[in-house]
Amino acid sequence: MAQKKKRKVESLTRMMKYILEKRPDEFGLVPDQEEFIQIKGLLHAIREEPNMAYVRESHLREVILQDKDHLFEIDGKRIRSTKRDFFPIYKADAVSSPPKLLFKAVKRKAYPAIVKSGLVPGAKEHVVMTTDRDLALRMAQGLDQRPIILEIRAHAANDNGIPFYPFGESLYVSDRIPAQFINGPPLPKDLSEKKKPVKKEREITPGSFIVRAEDDPDLKRRIKAKKRIGWKQEGKKVRGVKRLTVRKTRSSQHFGY
Repeated sequence: MAQKKKRKVESLTRMMKYILEKRPDEFGLVPDQEEFIQIKGLLHAIREEPNMAYVRESHLREVILQDKDHLFEIDGKRIRSTKRDFFPIYKADAVSSPPKLLFKAVKRKAYPAIVKSGLVPGAKEHVVMTTDRDLALRMAQGLDQRPIILEIRAHAANDNGIPFYPFGESLYVSDRIPAQFINGPPLPKDLSEKKKPVKKEREITPGSFIVRAEDDPDLKRRIKAKKRIGWKQEGKKVRGVKRLTVRKTRSSQHFGY
């Protein structure tokens, strides 16, 4: 193995070891009940680190191939350390007094539904929140380049029967967060208003223009449009000939020819 490639594999191995063995919470990652972490989530966390934006799943697989000490275990799209040294979330007890505020960043297009129905885990096991606003932002940037930051009034939610479970130093999880305990910005106009269907007008208004079939940049659409136009023109010719024949016949009958 080339020296440069070897150094990259060693550097990536150390980072994976730290994340999966010691501090997944530091990177916004919460293991499932079998203490596996989704490879997709691990990749996003690694790419956020300086000089690690190049990392792809193939690089993780390369680390596994070079893993003579059996530090890691892969199960489909999940990965975990064989020497885990963190307290698992499923063994944690709900805290009696969570922080007053927690943060979670969400996709912009999901925000209107959250305002209405609150936060639910979806495909994940938990709603994951953090005490660190910047970490919340990093956790969501793989999903949306401009995520919306929500404030979760955790203390108030807990007082109303919503349990919170700590994981590591900065993460908390819950099964759901009702909408009344979520603070966020006003709904952006482009998300709050549904686009109304535009009624087609036959009349050409000032400032408008007609797109001709021959100007279409798509070759296949141009060909189809020409065929349709050709069929219509041919139909008009046939109908015109029929009408002319009928008129001639009627004229002959009228004048007695």
